[in-house]
Amino acid sequence: MLMANILIGEHLFKYCEDKALLRAHNDIAEDKKERLALFLKKISVEGLDLTNAKTLSHTLEVVKASAPKETLEAINRKFLTCLTQAKYVTVEEKDPEEYQHYGLNFPIYTHFTSPIRRYADLLVHRLLTISLKEGKNTRQSIEGIDYAKWAELCSEKGYNARKAGKEC
Repeated sequence: MLMANILIGEHLFKYCEDKALLRAHNDIAEDKKERLALFLKKISVEGLDLTNAKTLSHTLEVVKASAPKETLEAINRKFLTCLTQAKYVTVEEKDPEEYQHYGLNFPIYTHFTSPIRRYADLLVHRLLTISLKEGKNTRQSIEGIDYAKWAELCSEKGYNARKAGKEC
């Protein structure tokens, strides 16, 4: 599933250019990284490099090999509280850091695999269909469609659904 989402994201990036609809997840804010580092120190976890998603992923594998299950659960719970919510974006004039998926450590990622559950997936399927028909002319074919607006709306509705779920 992850590979399908990556490959479709890369395809859209190539053919839809700035209108590619991606799933973005920002890096952890510096103040939260500092609090997370302090927490790790308090529970005697050393060697976890929070510099970026890649260093975190590599050093977490090392910690997993030696840390007790309870410690790993504590790290995971604390780590999840530090993450921002992922959102849908279009590439537009953003820097790659603004449309990467930090949580999964992927430079390009989209939602493609659940079109009956998520409207964003349906939009991605539509973009994919257009790109398969139009090929190199895809970008011109979608010129008049504001995918940034749809990305924002999908993110907002997802946030509201998550908030409603927590309140229940």
